[in-house]
Amino acid sequence: MLAPAVRQLRCHFRRAPLRCRFFSDTDSAGKHQTPIVDFLWNKRKARSQGFKLSDAESSTKLRTLVPKTPQQSSQSVTYEFSKPENAWLVDKYRNPWGHVRPGRLFEDLDALAGTIAFEHCRTEDPSDSMLLIVTASVDRIKYKHRPNLTNDLVLSGAVTWVGRSSMEIKMQARAAWSEELFMESIFTFVARDPDTGRAAQINPLTVVGAEEEAHFAQGDRRDEARKEQRKRHKEAGGVHSLDQAGVETAHALLEQATPLLVMPALANLTDVLLSETKLQNTFLTMPQQRNTAGRIFGGFLIRRAYELARSTVHIFGGRRPIFHELDEVTFRLPVNVGDMVKFESAILYTSEVMDVDGRATVHVQVTAFVIKPENKSATMSNTFNFTFGLSENLDGSGSSVHGRNIELRRVLPASRMEAYQIVERYMADRAQVKEDLATK
Repeated sequence: MLAPAVRQLRCHFRRAPLRCRFFSDTDSAGKHQTPIVDFLWNKRKARSQGFKLSDAESSTKLRTLVPKTPQQSSQSVTYEFSKPENAWLVDKYRNPWGHVRPGRLFEDLDALAGTIAFEHCRTEDPSDSMLLIVTASVDRIKYKHRPNLTNDLVLSGAVTWVGRSSMEIKMQARAAWSEELFMESIFTFVARDPDTGRAAQINPLTVVGAEEEAHFAQGDRRDEARKEQRKRHKEAGGVHSLDQAGVETAHALLEQATPLLVMPALANLTDVLLSETKLQNTFLTMPQQRNTAGRIFGGFLIRRAYELARSTVHIFGGRRPIFHELDEVTFRLPVNVGDMVKFESAILYTSEVMDVDGRATVHVQVTAFVIKPENKSATMSNTFNFTFGLSENLDGSGSSVHGRNIELRRVLPASRMEAYQIVERYMADRAQVKEDLATK
């Protein structure tokens, strides 16, 4: 028999109405994130004091556009790991082997890049409404070497390219005592009107000097490449974004899978179907994972995708993975608090020659779906593409093994869709390698 107080409590929960899952109380959102994210979000909040969020008057008023230099919105944060009193901070970022957790840095990178984007779009006119700044994609997060937790680390970034409503932000990370970078990345943000949701024009960028002009020109080329990719994707009916040569390569790759599909006993022992490399997990998003807009923080999604991708590579390769790159992230739809999210990962291909330094690489894609069991629907919200190496030694020690010192299994498709998926990623990685060689 339940006690009266317990019975009353149970009845209270039964009668409680369902409430909206949009969390407007964003003041405390950063408290559930890393200390760096909390600091950056509070800084952004302070800078927005006195500005309108939205109203009928500000939505019809033309915004004041102010040309800005990269220096006017650049930002940096320092992790003071070396101080004995910051042992708690070291513990926040430590992985089981004493290295910095890349997933935690991804969260901080997203928050810092968002703060830079916010600062570039901000005007000095209090009558201008605050724009909604949305992460559109992460073109690259490249690790040059693994940082340690004995050195202070510095994250910094600046706007390098601006279109009408979108901007690119180049992010960097280094040890405080060195100018040598251990990580570089490029984030793309889009500004939207908070009332209409449409793209909003942002402050233009003023570039001076050969280096800034070169970065701006690279941004122009990436923007044109994205437009061309979207055009090909539309022409192909949304199936893929390959040109004719890419389609032929995909069909040839599918043909090579015939022995594995039809005569598996005669297939090459190092060949494996893409479907056999898959892992997945499903979870419910919580209020503690929200951002300043009340949606699920993009950095959190990147970290969860990274952790699944890493496990996928570990099971596939049989050695401890070493993170090389987050090659491409696309944010198609926002994820809300209370959404059920399913992550699916798969190895797309392996290579002994793709890396410019000759390291063996494993390329894995993670796809996120928002699942609504009531509607029997699953909508793709994000895709994440990662590149990992494998440790030189089976005990996990050493750097990434060289391509000549290991034979990786070959991943093959079982359908045309999988073949297109593999070749699309391979072609995109080839383009990145070409860009690397040009700047090396």
